Amino acid sequence: MSGGDRILRLTPVSGPSVDLDESSVEAMAGLVQAMLDAISIQGVWLAPIRDKAGAIADFEVLAASPDARDIRDRAGKELVGLRTIEAYPGVGGSPLWDAYLRVMETGEPENVDPYIHRETGEGVSHLSTYGVRLAPLHGGLLASWVRHDREERLSARLLHTERLGHLGWGHWSLVTGEAEWSDQLYTIHGRDPAEGPFALEHYREIAHPDDVPIVEHALTTLTSSGGPHEFEVRIRVGGEYRHIRATAEVSRDANGRPVEIHGVVQDVTDWRRTADELAEVTQRLEEESQLTARLQSIILPVQDTVPGLQIGVRYFPAETAPLGGDWYQAIHLDHEEALLAVGDVAGHGLAAASAMAKLRHAITGLAFADHDPAQILVALNRLLRRMRPDVLATSVVARYRTKDRTLRWTHAGHPPMLLVRGSRVQRLLHPGVLLGVFEDVSYSCAEIRLEPDDLLLMFTDGLIERPGRDLFEGLDILSAAIAETVPKVPPQDRVAAVMEALAPSNTGDDTCILVARILPNSTEVS
Repeated sequence: MSGGDRILRLTPVSGPSVDLDESSVEAMAGLVQAMLDAISIQGVWLAPIRDKAGAIADFEVLAASPDARDIRDRAGKELVGLRTIEAYPGVGGSPLWDAYLRVMETGEPENVDPYIHRETGEGVSHLSTYGVRLAPLHGGLLASWVRHDREERLSARLLHTERLGHLGWGHWSLVTGEAEWSDQLYTIHGRDPAEGPFALEHYREIAHPDDVPIVEHALTTLTSSGGPHEFEVRIRVGGEYRHIRATAEVSRDANGRPVEIHGVVQDVTDWRRTADELAEVTQRLEEESQLTARLQSIILPVQDTVPGLQIGVRYFPAETAPLGGDWYQAIHLDHEEALLAVGDVAGHGLAAASAMAKLRHAITGLAFADHDPAQILVALNRLLRRMRPDVLATSVVARYRTKDRTLRWTHAGHPPMLLVRGSRVQRLLHPGVLLGVFEDVSYSCAEIRLEPDDLLLMFTDGLIERPGRDLFEGLDILSAAIAETVPKVPPQDRVAAVMEALAPSNTGDDTCILVARILPNSTEVS
């Protein structure tokens, strides 16, 4: 082998050391691998690589646990065969390397925590922090680790999700009276964390007088039935009342006695204000054009500037019911990524528009929390099932990464996206079940590498649906119209040309259209 020979040198309690041959090493690796497969750690078993003088020059991974993951996201069996110094030059000469050699020499386990790893390669963090445990095993070295900075990032993402969703959690012990709150729960209640959580009974004091019976009923119901129980009340925060929605349940001991209440609280004040504003607009405005314009300003987003993409969006209200449930979203995320989405809530009127607003707000928060499209659709389905079980919806959600022009997407009962490349129109199919049908659903993502000047077309079914004609026939007609339009104009004018050429097939339904062009370089703005 290059760089020295892989040798396991077994030292018994009495007698001389024994060097194992290659077949014995492989047999030993098989035994250790079986052990690692059975335990939940991030760990590898390494054999020393010795030079001609017998000194340790490197270590080679002979077995790896399924959960083991390195700095470059290689996992499990992908790590087998890697040599420490070759694969991670920053380890050489570090405190971790010194500990490797000491453990091999003394036979005593060691902990290296924290170990700060310096990475010189591209594509990964320069500095990463680990806690490493080293122990001798069968003439080799068992190394296990926990990556602290990854745990910190996961914790930060959870906090980010709570903040974007205006969510907080709390636990109240019914035995000791102790309570624990997340940071966001303090924010929702306008309370200084230094004051600590308050008891559940305090809700009687801060609730709106008209809502005190709701609090009483919730506390009685929880302690008697256990829940989960959901309720909404107004509480006094500073000089105003804010709407909170709480879902709570009781944990019981072996004798059935309630011992702890677990709750999740969401500040829904902004949603309530939006619903109230929508209701007020519906009552006050008699002219259809005024109503439609105002509702669009409340519900539909202003078009975002997205690096690497030229975006065009359009909303066509239904002629017979201007207030509908179709929506679009195109926003710039972190790390030069973008969220592109279109959805359709079944029905018309205030109920559909209110559900649509909830989905659009939720999808934005989930995208910034680094959820992929499949995870976003799972969360949206849970949201509908919990908050609006009477509503069904469809959606197509995609994340676009500018750096390598990669698109990841998935559908929930929605018409496929269209990819326009030159004069060829291709359907991007990756279907999944409608939102709101089942309690527990799962989705998966498809991925494609796009090319400069490609066009993506997302739309709701009002664009292709017509009584007496199925959706696939409508897709064929739409694809033919786009294929005829695109080659006639230069790339920079194609978004506008496609938008101009499209009109709803069904004027009795509202329609959303989103067209995105892949920019050929970063100098052309969207």
